[in-house]
Amino acid sequence: MGYVPTMGALHDGQLSLVRRAKAENGAVVVSSFVSPGDFRTLDEAQAGPRDEGRDLALLDSAGADIAFLPQVITLYPPDDLTRVTVEGLTRQLEGASRPGHLDGLTTVMVKLLHLVGPARMYLGQRHAQQNVILRRMLRDLFMNVELVVCATVRESDGLAVSSANASLSIEQRHAATCIYAALAAAEHAFERGERSAEVLRARMSDIITAEPMARLDYVSVADAFTLVELQRVTGPALAMVAVWIGRTRLTDNLPLDAAGG
Repeated sequence: MGYVPTMGALHDGQLSLVRRAKAENGAVVVSSFVSPGDFRTLDEAQAGPRDEGRDLALLDSAGADIAFLPQVITLYPPDDLTRVTVEGLTRQLEGASRPGHLDGLTTVMVKLLHLVGPARMYLGQRHAQQNVILRRMLRDLFMNVELVVCATVRESDGLAVSSANASLSIEQRHAATCIYAALAAAEHAFERGERSAEVLRARMSDIITAEPMARLDYVSVADAFTLVELQRVTGPALAMVAVWIGRTRLTDNLPLDAAGG
């Protein structure tokens, strides 16, 4: 059985995960749950109410077999005390910018995985740090679930599909293209032989800070397995950015792999 965890307000990126899961499994469960307080998971804060009817119709058209819509009281009863932390991976990047967020992710995902019991879980590459953390959690807790990471779905101008994009004005939406432009510039430099992580970080920073409507939260070139910031890229790495466009925070990344050169 395949499983796709979401926060609702479904978009094409999440629906692509459902279709991939359906193609590779006999049945697909899709959950929709927003954790309380600091324990948001799987996406940036999103504007506007969820439309459950719309989401259910989209899931049906994408081939989902079961929609799992747990209540907060079910997953977090009043006497709930347990939290799950992946030491060394949940404190930097998103963990530093949004304290408690990644501990909330790991805690709720353990609960959801135990309740759903899938063979495979499908997540998008856009949430690279979360994928690294969850893969390590699955290994360390001997959870027999395969994590399948699918390519980021993008708009025609490269911006990663996200429900957070709906909160951008026309001008902000145009400004947000600096995010993919920065990542693509780092990828291009890398493909042309640049291996200095500092140079790659500078390429990304320069492009983002040149956009007046963008405010850089962080820029990173880190080891793809440990998330340790690199001096030189000698193996699989991740180029990652988090950027504020107005009041909307967007994240994105591109994998870098030096194995070929």
